Amino acid sequence: MLAHHLADAIHVVAAPAVPNPKASVPPGVDKPLEQLLAYVKWGVLFIIIAAAFVGTAAIAGGRALAHHGSSKIGTTILMSAFGGAVLYVGIYALITSVTN
Repeated sequence: MLAHHLADAIHVVAAPAVPNPKASVPPGVDKPLEQLLAYVKWGVLFIIIAAAFVGTAAIAGGRALAHHGSSKIGTTILMSAFGGAVLYVGIYALITSVTN
């Protein structure tokens, strides 16, 4: 019984490697797909920058007008913008490392 399971495990470990073909774009899709991804990248970048400005303005307005709720919301927005920027750079690096 144990020998049978051991033999099965050896066959699984010694199995040939599964081929890993390189990713390729279907014909005729590369130009529209590149344009769509460019629009998405610019849109996300614009939202991140806008959120950083809105968060900074909410913090400054909350501090100037002694409205601590606004200041807390501004801090949350600003930290979300920084987190989004980190994700933006990280996802871009991941995608370019996989596709190149």
